[in-house]
Amino acid sequence: MNLTWKRHIEKVRQRWWVVVVVAVLALSAAVGPSLFARPTYVGKTTLALPGRSPTEAALVIVGYMTIFNDPATITRLAATTKIPKDVTFEARTVAASPILSIEATANSPEVAQDAAQDMAEAFRADINSVEQTGGEKYAAELQRQLSEVPPYAPDGSVNPYFVALQSRIDDARSNSSDLLQVLQFRAGVILNTPKIASMLVLGAAGGLVLGILAALGLAALSTRLTNSADIRDKTGVAPLVEVPAAGSVKRDSLRQDRLRTLANLVSLEDLPESAVIALTGTRGGWGARDVGEGLAELLAQQGRRTVLIYADRDPSEPPGGPSFTDALAHSSMVHGMLKDGDVKSLKILPAGSTLVDRYPLMTRDNIVAVLNKLRTGADNIIVVAPSIAETAETQLVCAAADVTILVVTRGSSRVDDVTSAAETLEKVHAALLGAVLIDRSNGNRRIPPSAGSQPSGPSANMYGNLSNGASTSLPANESRRVSSG
Repeated sequence: MNLTWKRHIEKVRQRWWVVVVVAVLALSAAVGPSLFARPTYVGKTTLALPGRSPTEAALVIVGYMTIFNDPATITRLAATTKIPKDVTFEARTVAASPILSIEATANSPEVAQDAAQDMAEAFRADINSVEQTGGEKYAAELQRQLSEVPPYAPDGSVNPYFVALQSRIDDARSNSSDLLQVLQFRAGVILNTPKIASMLVLGAAGGLVLGILAALGLAALSTRLTNSADIRDKTGVAPLVEVPAAGSVKRDSLRQDRLRTLANLVSLEDLPESAVIALTGTRGGWGARDVGEGLAELLAQQGRRTVLIYADRDPSEPPGGPSFTDALAHSSMVHGMLKDGDVKSLKILPAGSTLVDRYPLMTRDNIVAVLNKLRTGADNIIVVAPSIAETAETQLVCAAADVTILVVTRGSSRVDDVTSAAETLEKVHAALLGAVLIDRSNGNRRIPPSAGSQPSGPSANMYGNLSNGASTSLPANESRRVSSG
């Protein structure tokens, strides 16, 4: 099975309820009328066309069938009889023979048989009247010619041409080879009962096909992104991996494998030795912190010196201690602000309090200064940034990074969200590596600092410096927060 078929199957699987609803509706439409339908009866009368070769007669009978089945013919002939209006008619040929069967469908066997007989008689008379009129005209013409021919020759013998004309006139008046004849006036009545089983099968099959087509149509029209193919086909952004939700041994293992694949893709990129990788989400999205934590942990497990910067100002982050905001004001002391992570070779720089307005500090120069300081002691720097559609600061963070990974939430992120984020990154000259699709049910998986861990540098001196004058560059409320720390 090729990749295209797998994508179509996945689209149908995700919209299984559409298939079910359409199938049920189609099944109801097919079987419902049959459940309340009354049995009908089909009466038959057969006509035949003798006097011709079987092949020629069969072709003529097909023509007669076509004439009879014309609704205009049935209406015209029915007007000459006392047939009930609810009776329907149809002409059929009997195999490849010169036999025509006139069938009438009614609610009672007597009405069906009588209607078939009356309609067959009317049709036979209508067709034969045309043939007879033509034969009579032909005979009259021959008769006119005969009146001009003497019956005897000059020598007194019988005129042979006169005899031949007379014979042709007799044949024309007695010829019935082109006339329809009744073969069976009452050829029998057949009972038609509703075929519920066959209608059930046809309705289910048709509903299933229509449901699949409806699901594929909705998938094509939907702006929600549900898989990597949607991201690539609808937004033009290269998908990297799909990170499923955790919750079971199998899903946890798959999730870990996808994050390892992402780590491999990052390591294979032609990045600087101390690469800065920014992660940001789309409008209304989340998951940048979840993916960033997983990526940082895996890179650190490989022995690579990794720094994880929480620049997203998540309100769930516990307050207190030095933070990314402090580093923006005092980039020279950023190494002393780092905390140990749970994984060896992993250092963490918290986001800082959400009460502090860090906008005056979020300049390109300050961000680049912090990152350059960290590059001296790190192989990889993972920066978890806020949503690029909701925070202007993210544009500067992504522009300062070597590459940016866009985190897309499955089912809630839309096409416009991703395309808008990609356009914004392009405008600020940020290098977009690709998009990671993450399940909303993952939940943020924190990598807190080790229990009781302190900044890796001399924190007392750092705080002393901040309180003795360096803090004057910070906003007043931040100075108070740092001093109380």
